[in-house]
Parts: sequence; C-alpha cells; structure tokens
Amino acid sequence: MNACKPRNSLLIMMLMVIFAACNGSGQNNKSDGVDTSSTVTAEGIILEDDTLTNVLAAYMQLKDALVASDAKIAGEASDKLAENLKIIHGCENTAILAQELANSNDLTLQRTAFSTISKDLIAMYQHASLNSGEIYVMHCPMYNNKQGGDWLSTSAEIKNPYFGNEMLTCGTVIQEIK
Repeated sequence: MNACKPRNSLLIMMLMVIFAACNGSGQNNKSDGVDTSSTVTAEGIILEDDTLTNVLAAYMQLKDALVASDAKIAGEASDKLAENLKIIHGCENTAILAQELANSNDLTLQRTAFSTISKDLIAMYQHASLNSGEIYVMHCPMYNNKQGGDWLSTSAEIKNPYFGNEMLTCGTVIQEIK
C-alpha cells in the first residue's frame, strides 16, 4: 500500500466538510532514487530518508502557520510540501491537495485540506525509519463538528492548527512515534 492514498480536489474536500466525512490513508513507500543518509531537521528529528525529512520540515512550517492563522505563510509552506511530496511514489495526489492548499487564501479550506494531508502523513511516518527524536500524533476532538482531527508535531506541547488562538491548547497526544 502506498504512503499517500489518492485524494480528490479541494472542491470534494469542501463537500466532505459539509457532509462531515473522513477518509483514511495508507502505508509508507519510499521514493525511488532518494539519498537515504541520515539528516537532522530543525526540530532535532533524524530520519533515514532525506525526502521524508524535507516533507516533515515543510509540514511543520505549514502546521505552525495554521496555528498562527496565517493563510499566506500556510500557502508558502504548503507549496514546499507539495514539491517534496511529488517525488514520493504514491503521494502524487496528496501533493496535488497540498498544492491546492497553497493556492488558497481561505483558512477554513486550508485547514480542511490540512486534515486530509495529516492523515496521509501520519500513516507514512508511522512506518518511517526514525533514528532519533520523537514525532507526536495529536488529536483535537472539537474539529470537524466534533468528529475530530489529527496532526503531527515535533513537540508534546499542544498548539492546535485547526483553531489557532481560538482553542490553542485543545487536544491531546494520542501517539508517540519513536
């Protein structure tokens, strides 16, 4: 199974919000021809795969921008995320979703896309080779009409990307990836 399942357009994502539907994701599948030497992210995470390191760094920038409710910075970070996802076999459609997020200035739509991207990346990092550090899977029970939403973090401190300052500390750590 691929790291990122195929996803539909942002329009479908908006309809999913309206109907409060959620989708799952697949497993990790390393990209071909990528240098797998250990690299350290700014957050102190060491992964064996440089591409996964770059994806994680761009994802964390996106998450932080959504925490700050900054649609412009979220778009810039998501553009980087899309570029890195494009080179991972099986993540092409998630890359398209990340690019659609990058092209939007609407925080609500960005957060909806982020939720789906997060599901895919959580599945991918649960199967990644992590040499050092921890990645945390966080859960906000209030997001998406109380259906909840998950995200990745490099810190156990809750900083909610789905609500920003409105509910900054809403959430719990549900998993530690070591």
